[in-house]
Amino acid sequence: MNLGAELAELREQFREHPRVVVRGLGELATVAVLLVGTFVLLPQGVTDGTRPFWVALVALGTAFVLLPTLVDPLRHEYRRLTDGEA
Repeated sequence: MNLGAELAELREQFREHPRVVVRGLGELATVAVLLVGTFVLLPQGVTDGTRPFWVALVALGTAFVLLPTLVDPLRHEYRRLTDGEA
């Protein structure tokens, strides 16, 4: 696995489809935050001091799931309907 070649391929993909690459990297970063956040908070449990962090972690996870399963299909359908009328 050549890291230089992988980065060159990523740059090329970014030039062709910047939104897709940014979204993919954003999803990767979100998953990393959810994983690390869970393992940091889990040993501490839910206390008054950690409750806001748990709420933020759950809200981030919920948003992460709703984006591709609800928001994207609705946006695509809206675009299809509005482009069809024009």
